[in-house]
Amino acid sequence: MNKGVRNTAFYLIQILVSGIIMIILLPIMAHQLEPSELGQFVLAQVYAGVAVGLSNFGLLAGYERNFFYYEKSNSQSAKLIYSALTFVLINILLLIFFVHTYQLDINRLIFSDIPPDDLLFIVLIGSATASLSQYYLTFLKNSGLAKRYMMFALLQSIMNFSIVILLLFMSNLKVLSLAYAWLLSNLFLFMALSVMHIKVLPLGFNKEVLKDMLRISVPLTPSVFFGFISTKFDKIMLGFIASTGAVGVYNIGQTLSLTIFQFMTGLGRVFQPEVYRKLFNGEHKTQSGELSNYILPFFYFSIFVALLVALFAKELVFVFFPADYFDAIGVIVVLSVYYASLFFGKIVGPQLIFAKKTYTVTFLTLIGIFVNAGLNIPFIIKWGITGAAWATTITGILMTTIGYFVAQKYIRIFWHWRLFFTLYAVFLLGVVWALIDYNYLTNLSHIVVIFSKLLIIFLYIFLGFRLTIVDRNSIKLIFTSLKFRLRGG
Repeated sequence: MNKGVRNTAFYLIQILVSGIIMIILLPIMAHQLEPSELGQFVLAQVYAGVAVGLSNFGLLAGYERNFFYYEKSNSQSAKLIYSALTFVLINILLLIFFVHTYQLDINRLIFSDIPPDDLLFIVLIGSATASLSQYYLTFLKNSGLAKRYMMFALLQSIMNFSIVILLLFMSNLKVLSLAYAWLLSNLFLFMALSVMHIKVLPLGFNKEVLKDMLRISVPLTPSVFFGFISTKFDKIMLGFIASTGAVGVYNIGQTLSLTIFQFMTGLGRVFQPEVYRKLFNGEHKTQSGELSNYILPFFYFSIFVALLVALFAKELVFVFFPADYFDAIGVIVVLSVYYASLFFGKIVGPQLIFAKKTYTVTFLTLIGIFVNAGLNIPFIIKWGITGAAWATTITGILMTTIGYFVAQKYIRIFWHWRLFFTLYAVFLLGVVWALIDYNYLTNLSHIVVIFSKLLIIFLYIFLGFRLTIVDRNSIKLIFTSLKFRLRGG
């Protein structure tokens, strides 16, 4: 069986199970916590993520790029990963000490309503261990060890879910239940990954290897920092301009729409390493569009998931969430466009990093920050959480488009744009219909609405076969692979 198909099956199983776990957990949290409490946890994750991202100095990108230089040497691969981990761990320990010392002052500075004293500190440690685990998970991904990747990722998701449920229903910790679950599940994941890797990769450290990674990653540090700020700017501004309650509702909508990006990321674990290899092999230099042909099926299935999320956002929220969270519907539909547009960012990034244009990545990210800020503030003031979603979406589409043209300047990829645009047009049709349904079709029969949505899905599937993007053999191969993987083959 084709290794790429098997790995795709593993990643999709992980994304599917993790997504189901999150979809089950979200309404439970919504019924047990006030929107303001959920908003406090979300903001703690945002600020912890910013701090941890800075302490990493963008080293994960440098590690992933140089992985392919050393993948045939076990000792060099070991020095590469442990040099990166040692550097980041020292930075993280200093960060944790600083936050522990000044956490009360920091709470008063960044939260509009003061959360439990230790919330930020606990979330910070959880985020720090999660970032360290990413180096091990990247090693598994780039080594093609998708089954192990899936097992560890699912272990963390299941453990987090179990601890949240246990603490929410058997303690009075309230929002701290989420923080402790985040900390314990990520800490366990990091320890388990460390034990596994030490058995196969002997401990080692090399200053020159570290310096080589830093030459690539340090210019990316502002990009990582501002990029994270850009993706979280909507929540930060909602916290300042609106309320933590608005952040909580917005987070529900964003988390549900984020399943699109998570699915895309699962596919990316298969196609991104292969994109790097094809770039190193010079396959982008031909005008046959080989890279485009390789990427197109991944795009097709990514947009299909985005279409499903957008079309059925209303039904999902109405069925599973209390009325306090109904405003999340518009957020889900709008952000589905944003996450769908990010597919090409997963190609643009490797293009620019392969070309060693990391300063360009930083410059583009800074532009995105200013555009995002310029749109989010007035949009939030005027339209609240829906305005935040529109501002983020407009910024994302604009910067992805600019990033594409810049990346093409350095590393040209020949795309079959007619096929991509056709699929995206059907997706946008579904988004428009979902927005009309949410805002205006309150008196129309629900059966008619559902039938119309199913017609749009049928049209998209039909195009996949008509344009020969998918066929019966490829679908049969995917389902056979899924069954094979689920049986432990």
